[in-house]
Amino acid sequence: MRNDYIVRKLYYSFVTVSILSALTATVGMLIDNIIVGRYLGSDALGAMGVVGPVSLLLSAFGNICSGGGTARASQAVGRGDQEQVCRIFTVTMLFAFLAGVLLTAFGLLFTWQIADILGAKGVLRELTAQYLYGYFLGALPTIMLTALMGFIRIDGSPKLPVLCIAVMSVCNIALDLIMVLVLHKGMLGMALATAISYYIAFLVGCLHFISKRGTLKLVRVRGVAAELSATIVTGAPTAISRISDTLKVMILNNLMVTFVSVGAVTALNVRTQANNIVGALIVGIGQAVIPVVGMFYGEEDRTALRDTLKTTLKMGLVLSGAVAVVLFLFPSLLTNAFGVTEPDIREMSNTAVRLFAVGMPVALLNAILMNFYQSTRKTGLATGICLLQSLVYTVVMALILIRPLGSTGVWIAFLLGEVGTLFTVVCYVTHKNGKFSLGISAFMLLEECFGGDPKDRLELSIGNSMDEVMRIATDICEQGRDHNMDEKMLNKISLCIEEMAGNVVRHAFKPGEKKWFDVLILDKPDSVVVRMRDNGAAFDPWRYLNMASDSEEEERYGIKIISSLASQFGYSRNMGLNVLIIVLDKEAASFVSAEDYG
Repeated sequence: MRNDYIVRKLYYSFVTVSILSALTATVGMLIDNIIVGRYLGSDALGAMGVVGPVSLLLSAFGNICSGGGTARASQAVGRGDQEQVCRIFTVTMLFAFLAGVLLTAFGLLFTWQIADILGAKGVLRELTAQYLYGYFLGALPTIMLTALMGFIRIDGSPKLPVLCIAVMSVCNIALDLIMVLVLHKGMLGMALATAISYYIAFLVGCLHFISKRGTLKLVRVRGVAAELSATIVTGAPTAISRISDTLKVMILNNLMVTFVSVGAVTALNVRTQANNIVGALIVGIGQAVIPVVGMFYGEEDRTALRDTLKTTLKMGLVLSGAVAVVLFLFPSLLTNAFGVTEPDIREMSNTAVRLFAVGMPVALLNAILMNFYQSTRKTGLATGICLLQSLVYTVVMALILIRPLGSTGVWIAFLLGEVGTLFTVVCYVTHKNGKFSLGISAFMLLEECFGGDPKDRLELSIGNSMDEVMRIATDICEQGRDHNMDEKMLNKISLCIEEMAGNVVRHAFKPGEKKWFDVLILDKPDSVVVRMRDNGAAFDPWRYLNMASDSEEEERYGIKIISSLASQFGYSRNMGLNVLIIVLDKEAASFVSAEDYG
């Protein structure tokens, strides 16, 4: 029986970084909002709310690169195709560069027109245009940093994005204060500080390429258009979500000014920033699914996909529920942070934050499902979730409720948008499966043939002790007989597990460490595949063959025996996991020497 230890540990290694990465394209503006609210007043804070859609737009392009590129690269990692990973990386970064340059040029040429489109009127127009001009100068590093962090997470530097965010935040705060309090540059200075901070953070991210662990590199790519098209299609759901959010905020800004007041735009901005700050928890938990699910989908590991969803849901609902309770009870934590003091705006802001908190668990479920479907090539379904959640349901309900309920109607519309989206997904899943079920497997929507017939698969987890390895190696024959496997083949499988699992225990784990590693035995018509996966220290059997000392000759001899039995014997280090694949032919066990594999 296989447990979910490996899946949980892998997902946990990504989730913190994913939450911080979710803030990449918006954290600069979050900092600016706080400082603007403190030092430049409510009008300037209202202008920041008007500019909010631009941040979401830049985030959309970044998420095409990060979501689409990372999902496809993770699938390639699962297939063991490192050359494809580098091709995807090259095309994605090229797209990020071109998008950044074009958006910068467009923003600088049409600053005032963009301010008008965003709904900036009166005193807000001048303040908005000032900020936009400086902010578009940071479009290039914003998009490229978002794209880069998605790749370096899966290429051996999962903690480097955290350093990028930390450096950017410190630089942004320091430069903001200098621009406002020392140089008196106002909104333009705030935006310039943000742009400079992103350039510095991007340079920090490039440190990955001098790391020995990194395998990413720019390569010559044939068929750039096809690669780019596939990346854009895969990343479309996340990008559409951001673009939909941009349109939604623009529409709601205009509705607030027309039917409520200019002050309501400030309250909407507080709600938007709550989504950017606290919502990063939701987005990050969801986006951590992309590399993990992408790799397991590439491996066609149905069990690991189910365990990933289970782990994500458990962790996400606990965290989002706890944060939601705090926000509902103490909404002033956010309104105070943004310096909102006017009584009427403060009341609207507190109501907005409370209703945002109520919808957090539902928003989490939608985010997890959207990212899961995006990573399992169900782009249409993922896109539908984005459109319904981020735009359609919310805007329709806001148009209906704003006249009778004012700003409160808009806050309720956000909540109904999340609930309506989840209800629609449940109906769709019920239709596809032909029956109603709220089980995790039902929502995976995987084809019946995905991963092979269950009766041909044997999955188990082994604790890292030699006693358990020997016990499992003995028991495997008995379990294999239940699957009607050939006795001679069972003996070979037992030997593979005894020798290779023993090496994992001795070399990949520290003494006394309580860990598990997974074994999959797949019975195919012409061969049997044995796959072992662990999250211990890197241990490459081929490298060990060349470096082992004389005292380790017995262990080295065991690896040679297994390599001679196998028609294929491959090792890879994928996202912090050792993956060993051994293929045993049923017809004959051809001898393959270690030298043949280099």
